Amino acid sequence: MTMVRKSFALTLTCVSWLSCAHADVGPGECDGTRPSFESADYQAFGGGQVAVGTQWRQDDIDGVINVYDLTGQSTAPLGVVWPVLVYTHPDWLRSRMGQLFGVALDDQGNIYTNQTAVYLQDGIGSIGGQPGQVYKINSVTGAATVFVTLPNASDPIIASAYGIDESYPQLGNLCFDVGSQMLYVTNFEDGRIYRIDAAGNCRSTWDHATRIVADCTTEPGDDVGAAPLGERVWAVQNFNGRVYYSVWVEDQMATNAAAANEIWSIAQNPITGEFIPGSERLEISVPGYAGQSYSNPVADIAFSAQGLMLIAERSMTTASSTGRFDTDAHQSRILEFVCENDQWLPTIHMFGIGVFSQTNAAGGCDYSYAASPDDRVWVTADAIDYHGHGNPPNIYGIQGVPQTGGNTTNSILIDMDADIIFVDKTWIGSIEVSCPEGAPRCATITDEEILCELDDSGNYTINFTLTNNSGQDVKHLLVLPGSGYTVVPTGLVTLPNLLLDGASTQISLTFNGGQAGDIICFTLSLNTVDFEECCAIEYCFVVPECDCAQVYNVVVEPLCDGTNCFTYTFDVDNLSGDTVFYSYFSPLTPAGVTVDTGNPLDPSRWDYAPLPHLGTGTVSVTICGAMPGEEVCFLMTMHNESLEECCSIKVTVIAPECDPTPNCPADCNGDGVINFFDLSWFLTEYNNQLPGGDINGDGNYNFFDLSLFLMSYNQGCP
Repeated sequence: MTMVRKSFALTLTCVSWLSCAHADVGPGECDGTRPSFESADYQAFGGGQVAVGTQWRQDDIDGVINVYDLTGQSTAPLGVVWPVLVYTHPDWLRSRMGQLFGVALDDQGNIYTNQTAVYLQDGIGSIGGQPGQVYKINSVTGAATVFVTLPNASDPIIASAYGIDESYPQLGNLCFDVGSQMLYVTNFEDGRIYRIDAAGNCRSTWDHATRIVADCTTEPGDDVGAAPLGERVWAVQNFNGRVYYSVWVEDQMATNAAAANEIWSIAQNPITGEFIPGSERLEISVPGYAGQSYSNPVADIAFSAQGLMLIAERSMTTASSTGRFDTDAHQSRILEFVCENDQWLPTIHMFGIGVFSQTNAAGGCDYSYAASPDDRVWVTADAIDYHGHGNPPNIYGIQGVPQTGGNTTNSILIDMDADIIFVDKTWIGSIEVSCPEGAPRCATITDEEILCELDDSGNYTINFTLTNNSGQDVKHLLVLPGSGYTVVPTGLVTLPNLLLDGASTQISLTFNGGQAGDIICFTLSLNTVDFEECCAIEYCFVVPECDCAQVYNVVVEPLCDGTNCFTYTFDVDNLSGDTVFYSYFSPLTPAGVTVDTGNPLDPSRWDYAPLPHLGTGTVSVTICGAMPGEEVCFLMTMHNESLEECCSIKVTVIAPECDPTPNCPADCNGDGVINFFDLSWFLTEYNNQLPGGDINGDGNYNFFDLSLFLMSYNQGCP
């Protein structure tokens, strides 16, 4: 995407633009799914998007986190307060959850939020009762539970001056990566980003100061209290294979003439989400505030469908005597950047937030990913409208600005506590907006199968189903490989037929290069008949091992005899350099599982007849001892005529579930027996054109229904 650039009207000081490596910057995808709360209050919402926002509370009258109904944006009044429906839950109170700042949605509609110390008065709630907590709010019940507790030690200097609750550094912000199903959380206490899996287990950490990927145990020698400025990470957002984060270097009381607040990124493993050490880079040095030599720290980062980066500052102060930080207002901006010529440069979009200086951002931002006219940037802000205490309207909360820029006059304005009399200065937190219903995801790749070529070439082919969700009809694909491997076809690929929006087609690409276990990524661009790009996706897969054996054409069938046993049948290619005569099967997990080849001499051994190099055989085994849905893992070894082991591979399969109600059209009354009563029942339904007579479900009562019934009646049911 190319955009015209011009300097910021509000930022005239020296700016350092760093390499953004354009290969890592592509189209963004919306992943946050709208919750499905069962509460009648939430069910009263319309069917549109929702915003989830955090706010400081001095009592338990209102929630510290709430959900706002954004249905009907296109007809919302502009420049004045827009009263919307608000949903809260009994768990979402200050006494229960403490004070909160960060907020994220996952692809199931669950909400994640974290404890904070950025407000004037902070606190720890009764749910969990510990500092450093991340909460998960169930997408259906709305109940809040402790998802994970991260290290947080009290600062004795702050504790003695302000009390124990004020002395915990707490956490910064968080984001959920749908691809790897990982939650990333920044911790003010130690300056690390924590990688948490979907079950709430901490997997690893990235320390910006030391540039080390480590486990989640407390760092040796880590001082109590907040990480020092320059090491303190806050905003975090994953995007196109990298985790972007902000570093709090300075604020309006702790200025640093030699350095600026920064945006960094580090590459992540596209499958596991693991940080890749050595891949970190400085993306942006944030320009100084107008007429000043400093900026305020960035509290939130968002990316648009076009790959633009949005950052939200929050006005903060750090006391030089104690190191305690606190919030302020009116010197924080919403800034947007585009990657051009491998540099992050400001876009032409100017966002005037609130009144007067129009720099009243409170630290939250998100793109709507909606179609026009709802394609807005949603931000949290102080003084969106201000007339003084007791003189309404005083709007503090959420401002929806057109994505192309604007100010309060063409923005949607929402007061977060629906009280436009009282001034909520410095009380506003962060925001996350759900994806539009049916939001396009460009394209999806499913049914992936990777097979080594049987010609000793080292080639391997990936076959997959490509579904076009771009909103346009596609005729051409552009295959853009990375470095270190080749792919055929590459460049422009013309499809034999027009791939309509919503339709699917089969794609086959052949690769060469990379080592077994490496992760290979390529970009697939979807284009119209006129070669206009609709969108593009990046897809990653693991390079297969092509030196032992490969399993494919798998058929899994439950025995349905009450034993939970099932048959596992597959084709196997011998990729080893030897002729294979036998395979042995050794169960690994779960405990107690067995694999039976049916061999009367040794049920763990399968005999081939024999299997030469690059030859193919078919194997069928019976697996018992696993519950339906459980993953079974076993080792399959390949042996020569002398029973010497040539090599081994690990095979996994999901234990199937037996269908308790098999499809048997002739058993009309469901008693498991086919007899005269079924025949009589069907003929009555058929002759009277009742639902039971429409066997094939096509809405017609004709020969086909009668034929299907009689065939089933004569054959009997399984």
